Amino acid sequence: MIYISHDQLNQVEYLIQQSMIGNHVLFEPEMLAQVFQGLDPSDALLSEEEAYEVEHHIEKLIELPNLSQKRAYLEVLDAPTYEQVVLTYFNIVDNNLFERVKARH
Repeated sequence: MIYISHDQLNQVEYLIQQSMIGNHVLFEPEMLAQVFQGLDPSDALLSEEEAYEVEHHIEKLIELPNLSQKRAYLEVLDAPTYEQVVLTYFNIVDNNLFERVKARH
């Protein structure tokens, strides 16, 4: 479980809202293309263990106060960890989209 402050919540909501409209401000488009290129949709789902392994990276991203620091943090991750963080992030975005659609009906 990740605990965040009210300010952090506002920032996370902003990032997710931007991603829901296709503006992925945390990630360079080229890096996203590398992660998703040739990826089978079933490979985009992380196991519970894989998600747990990157949880501290997600927590760190939330704790960092601004976008430039978040992006700098992502830039130093090794490729497999970066990929897992991206997949986890997009899983969160997908879940938010699903919940919004579900709430309309």
